[in-house]
Amino acid sequence: MSSYATFKNTFLFDVLERLNVVTISELDAMNNSDLESTIANITTDSDIESSIDSFPDSQSTAESIAKKDDANEQDKEISRDPYLVDWNGPNDPENPQNWNNSRKYFTMFQIMLLTAVTYMGASIYTPGEEEIREEFGVGHVVATLNLSLYVLGYGLGPLVLSPITEIAKIGRQPVYIITLFCFTIFQIGIASVHSIGGMIVMRFITGVLCSPALATGGATIVDVMKMEIVPVFLGFWSVGAIVAPIVAPLLGAAMVVAKNWRWIFWLQTFMSAATFAILALFFKETSASSILSRRASILSRRASRLRKETGDDRYYTKQERIDAENDFWKMIGNTLSTSVQIIVREPIVLAFDLYCALAYGSFYLFFESFPIVFVGIYNFTLIESTLAFMGFAVGGAIAFAIFLAYLVKVLAPKFQNGTFVPESYMPLLMGVCWFFPLAIFLFGWAASTHWIVPIIAEIFFVIGGFNLFQVSFSYLAFAFPMHTAPVFAGNTLFRAGFACAMPLFGQIMYTNLAIDGYPVGWGSSIVGFLTLAMCVIPFALYKYGASLRERSKFIQ
Repeated sequence: MSSYATFKNTFLFDVLERLNVVTISELDAMNNSDLESTIANITTDSDIESSIDSFPDSQSTAESIAKKDDANEQDKEISRDPYLVDWNGPNDPENPQNWNNSRKYFTMFQIMLLTAVTYMGASIYTPGEEEIREEFGVGHVVATLNLSLYVLGYGLGPLVLSPITEIAKIGRQPVYIITLFCFTIFQIGIASVHSIGGMIVMRFITGVLCSPALATGGATIVDVMKMEIVPVFLGFWSVGAIVAPIVAPLLGAAMVVAKNWRWIFWLQTFMSAATFAILALFFKETSASSILSRRASILSRRASRLRKETGDDRYYTKQERIDAENDFWKMIGNTLSTSVQIIVREPIVLAFDLYCALAYGSFYLFFESFPIVFVGIYNFTLIESTLAFMGFAVGGAIAFAIFLAYLVKVLAPKFQNGTFVPESYMPLLMGVCWFFPLAIFLFGWAASTHWIVPIIAEIFFVIGGFNLFQVSFSYLAFAFPMHTAPVFAGNTLFRAGFACAMPLFGQIMYTNLAIDGYPVGWGSSIVGFLTLAMCVIPFALYKYGASLRERSKFIQ
């Protein structure tokens, strides 16, 4: 058993176990009181995942907090059930919360690697757009669909893929690895495609396939990290998610200059394949409910091993029973239906959905304005123009430092003395929301002064945008703990829609509104005035948020 410790519950070993190449005994892992030691309250998805609400793109389980009392009562009723499978005591080494630090940090590294490799697939395409247009004889709007539909894909994918990762018989690991494998295969197709229509379709599919890491990567971090440090690691992970699409254009430009646009996707293939190999060999399942349960069809876990070893089908986990009572597609339908109702009836949710969507769309609008400024005004080469994106990376580091300081200096004391309310997040956003319009106006009207000015504007943009997302989703999760899934699903749809649409009309907007010396001035100003109007949101919620929540039909 000890020789299997490193690889147990990894994808490769699960497959080998199913093929009877290796055998793992759960009975050997128990003490003399083996089966009796498993008779305990299952704690798979309550306290461990309750702090996932601090990251936007994760399928939050914050509603488990409000249901905790009911769950405890149910636990008492089944606490003497000899067939309920739980951890082998509080120090069970297979419990992700009990992993050693090296295993936890390696898991953190793997999920960041997966997020980066798949997320950069959106923007890595942009340096090759000109060559693609020439080869296929299409216009700018058609070529930009390869960016827009990729973004739309990873906005829509979580609506189905995220709930799948919460099913005990499936878990997170196979969703990550199987979608990554398909993602890699489709990169080969894109690299060798000879039809613009086929390319656009495959780009959309790869966008859907890249979504699990973006949507539930935060949940994986919550699975393994202690609750008190979760916000720090989630913030660190989100900085990595910001940096990936910023570095990607530089890699894409290098491929275009060295070879041609097809090598952008060959590079993506190689990076994806390497990441797949690492995860298949070393990435362990982190969902507690999945480790205790079993995988559907081909993969095994603790309860299924016990059923196999003892020949007794009565062994089960609590989450298996819960999953059996729920219809998956009905759950998806309820989530979407509730999302629409909340958006229509809750001004808090609608305000943040519009604010986040505008920020997200504005970020992707930069992929249209950068060539106009850095190539059109300063005659940057393709490589030089992609290096100009590094201002976003600097801004991400500064933004994370500001968020971390606010967590430690302001929020932590409020949690300790019991004075925390969701509106406690608002002062941070009240302070940084002005960086958003500042960045856009500066980029639009001072871009012609010196090339460093638009790069400085990028720093301001990320300071505002990063903290907007951290505050928005933390606030929404605390304000609507019983409806976090539909709240985040609705926000995802808004962001995907804006990010998909804005690059499509961006170049036309800038071209039609350009004046001598200011090619992106008035185009940027339209977005800038919208972001300036949004600055009223944190101030209004700081004053009226509590009363709005009291009148909400979705808050008990």
